[in-house]
Amino acid sequence: MRYSVNCFNGLKPTATLIDIFPNVESNFGHIKSGQSIIEEFYEARQDKDKDITSWGILIKEIIQRAIEKGELQENNKDELLRTKYVKYLRHFELNNASRVLYHNCLTFEEFRNRVRRDEQEIKVSQDRREHSKQINPMQIDKKK
Repeated sequence: MRYSVNCFNGLKPTATLIDIFPNVESNFGHIKSGQSIIEEFYEARQDKDKDITSWGILIKEIIQRAIEKGELQENNKDELLRTKYVKYLRHFELNNASRVLYHNCLTFEEFRNRVRRDEQEIKVSQDRREHSKQINPMQIDKKK
């Protein structure tokens, strides 16, 4: 904690966020080179324990750092994100369904939201199938 306080030495008590932010960024911000960030993006995979929302947030955060370092142009972001997102989705059925959406969506946000909707529909469908398998034949007879 001592280092946090020391990074503010030399700043006036009247310092604004504009004065403080560069100091904090230089002491605690990301220090990876732009190339390292690009490498991190291309090596990223959806972990078994990560849901599709977390997967999308991870790659979006990496891309944003690459843009800030000047390694990527903002206008390339959506296509790169959509490609990476769909290529490494772990859920087989969702992966196949999302390939159809891939070409129909303009932004990564639109694409990710549509994939999330598909995920919800698949989950509801699976829950129904599971529920119908669990129905006891004796329960059906009692209802008649």
